[in-house]
Amino acid sequence: MTTTCPAQPACHAQHETPRWQPLLDALGERLATGFMWMHEDELDDGSAVQAYKHIHTRGYLYLCDDGRAFEISACGRHARLRLDVAIERALCSWWLLRGWEPEDRDAILDAVQRAQRTDTSTP
Repeated sequence: MTTTCPAQPACHAQHETPRWQPLLDALGERLATGFMWMHEDELDDGSAVQAYKHIHTRGYLYLCDDGRAFEISACGRHARLRLDVAIERALCSWWLLRGWEPEDRDAILDAVQRAQRTDTSTP
């Protein structure tokens, strides 16, 4: 039996010029400072997906300029993910691994709640 991956294929676009705005829009400046920009992928529809890696959790956020979030699926493609879930996956183990300041916790909670209010799509 042959199965196909429903996620979107992407190709590596560049790894030289960071694009921070999608991360800043999703998290705000306080939380964005804990991420490294890794690279940019391009989806088949031409959308650019920025890959960001957190310095403590090593978790990734894959974000488009329009606020869409992705994860890398088992087949290696980009699968849509609700933004609030993507933020939680990338950041919520932080307190276990390194500890965070109360302001970090508040900033994460704010980012997750904003994402829940703005991301009404179901991936």
